[in-house]
Amino acid sequence: MSRNPPGHSWSGFTEAQAKLLDLLDHLGNNGWARNPQTEELMPKVLSDLHEVGLSLERIRNAMASLGYDNDALHQLDRWESKRTTGRFGR
Repeated sequence: MSRNPPGHSWSGFTEAQAKLLDLLDHLGNNGWARNPQTEELMPKVLSDLHEVGLSLERIRNAMASLGYDNDALHQLDRWESKRTTGRFGR
């Protein structure tokens, strides 16, 4: 379940960035908890977001604007660690 309300637009983001943010929101239905689905998808989605010019800080701010709490946002930090170092962060 995404938190993105109907009619929401990603103001200030390109179309490619917005599509990836929508996918990240969709994957965040469980706060980006570690499971087989997120193990497979999260490093790639974060890499794709990085490739379209979004820093982790901008990604976190975008997800916070939808209502994700600090615990969920901390999971994004952990996934970024997995993407950049190959290890799931603490």
